[in-house]
Amino acid sequence: MNLIKRIFGAVRPAYLLRAYVLSGAFMALMTWMMLSADSARPLHDRAATLAVFGVGALLFPFSKLVWDEIKRVMMGETVFFMNAVILMFLKVLVNFFLWSFSIFIAPLGIAYLWLRSRNAAA
Repeated sequence: MNLIKRIFGAVRPAYLLRAYVLSGAFMALMTWMMLSADSARPLHDRAATLAVFGVGALLFPFSKLVWDEIKRVMMGETVFFMNAVILMFLKVLVNFFLWSFSIFIAPLGIAYLWLRSRNAAA
């Protein structure tokens, strides 16, 4: 339990809240699409898919953290000026990609937070 407190304590609450709101929106969208598109699938198949979506939704902030840290290291404080519509589309696309693969990407973010909080505590 102390490990979970330490990992969640290493992230700003506003960052977590924003990421979980976005994750909930993606979860709702994907659930709606799944339930409206294929009602012939057995209930246990849909329940398993929803369970995977749920785990991915819970891990999304840590997946997003990996992207934000890579972006910070690679670009620093560089500012790009571009069309807002294109920028928002790209942000949604990147965040959806991160949400989709959060089960695979998030362990890197959790390990990073664990190492960062361990070094701060020492």
